[in-house]
Amino acid sequence: MVKKILKILGGFVAFILLLIVIASVAIIFIVNKELVQNQMIKALNRHVQIQDINVGIFSVVSGIEVKKVTISNFKTEKQLEALKGKPVPAGDVFVSMESLRLKLKFLPLLKKQFQLKEAVLYTPVINVARSKDGAFNFDDLTRPKKLTKEEQEELARKKAEEAKEPKKPFTADDIPVAINIGEVGVKNGTVNYYDGKLDQRVQIYKLTALVYNIIIDPKELEKKNNAKVTVYMGIRNVGPVKSGTVDTFDITLDIDGNVKPFDLKTRKVDPEVSLHAGSPEGVVSGLQIFNAIAGNNILGKYLGDALGFLKGKQSWKGSKLAYVDLWYKAGLAKLSNGNLKLKECRLLFDGSFNTNSKALGVNLELELTKDRNSAVKVGLRRQIESGLKRLGAKKYVNPDKIADTALKPLLNKNGMIYMKFKVAGTTSKPTADLTHPKLGSLDDLIKQVAGDVLLEAGKEAGKKAIEDGGKQLLKKAGKIKLW
Repeated sequence: MVKKILKILGGFVAFILLLIVIASVAIIFIVNKELVQNQMIKALNRHVQIQDINVGIFSVVSGIEVKKVTISNFKTEKQLEALKGKPVPAGDVFVSMESLRLKLKFLPLLKKQFQLKEAVLYTPVINVARSKDGAFNFDDLTRPKKLTKEEQEELARKKAEEAKEPKKPFTADDIPVAINIGEVGVKNGTVNYYDGKLDQRVQIYKLTALVYNIIIDPKELEKKNNAKVTVYMGIRNVGPVKSGTVDTFDITLDIDGNVKPFDLKTRKVDPEVSLHAGSPEGVVSGLQIFNAIAGNNILGKYLGDALGFLKGKQSWKGSKLAYVDLWYKAGLAKLSNGNLKLKECRLLFDGSFNTNSKALGVNLELELTKDRNSAVKVGLRRQIESGLKRLGAKKYVNPDKIADTALKPLLNKNGMIYMKFKVAGTTSKPTADLTHPKLGSLDDLIKQVAGDVLLEAGKEAGKKAIEDGGKQLLKKAGKIKLW
């Protein structure tokens, strides 16, 4: 009995190995550089150059690696014919990459399981451009291709059939097998973007963006409907920024989180994303939200330009200085535990952001370092001196004393200037309303303090006048002869 089982098991193993060898041999004959290159040229209407494709007798197990791929921008048939056998010119590269690795597990397919170990682009460089007319250099890939008469007729027939039975939305139940994917994405990539309408350049560098541990099983969607995400990248402007929410920027981002691709109730594709995003280091200037805070009307009248430093260059360096937790679903992003610690201040924030309308609804707390107290007091003093001058009371009142009084509502228990704002509007045009502290009119404070001083000065002047008058009267009385 045992021998019979071992014989059956051995036969099964031999059968599986035979399938692997047959599939690998098929890959060797079917997958070759010239074939893949020509198919890509035909499909993309672009000049394609591939240095090498690694396929071996056990490629089904070990995977396939495509090395040194370069793809040009759009080309006509005549141009493609002229470029045959020639390299893609350096100034005409749309996409290039060191390698593309595909590793598909063969055996799970027999159990109706799709297991992809790896599908990753290594060191890709992607050049995206928009012309002055607003056209992108990838628009040709998104436009429907021209169809032959027969293809048009076939498409019309299919549409007529679909019209009789409305197409059902894609759901998890349409997936025929359980999915298990190791990792998919990009490692150490670069994206160069040029906007011809604005004459503006932006670069994403050191980009590693991976979706990994993807497990989806329609039969157990409550438990198996998850994918992990990790992103590390830098993003910076190249040359002046002529439109947007900042003047200059160079920021690194380190993001980790989870994605639930399908909604459990509808079973439709409706991703729910939970991320923790940090920024190990960054430099930014002209941030619109900072400009809105510095330009707050109430604070402007109270402090003058004491918060003007926010409009300048801000920088940070440290993994625990800038971070936020983010939740997203159906166009709504919710922010929580937001923190940004800069050299001269610290910001805490939470709220929401609509990715469709760009509308903001953020609560923001701003705490300045104690080093900023003297600068804010200087701003207050200037405002007070201006008010005293208007009242004609400058020579009677010490502006420093009024500045100390005016500064008190701004200080927290640690003696640091602390304010709260409600940020609304959009990312490009935010508004920042001061919600704490409730500041009164600085002019009213000046009038109150100056009025009290003038009143006291008036009393003293009156006393002095009476005393001086009495002395003069006695002096005159002393000169009168009574006999």
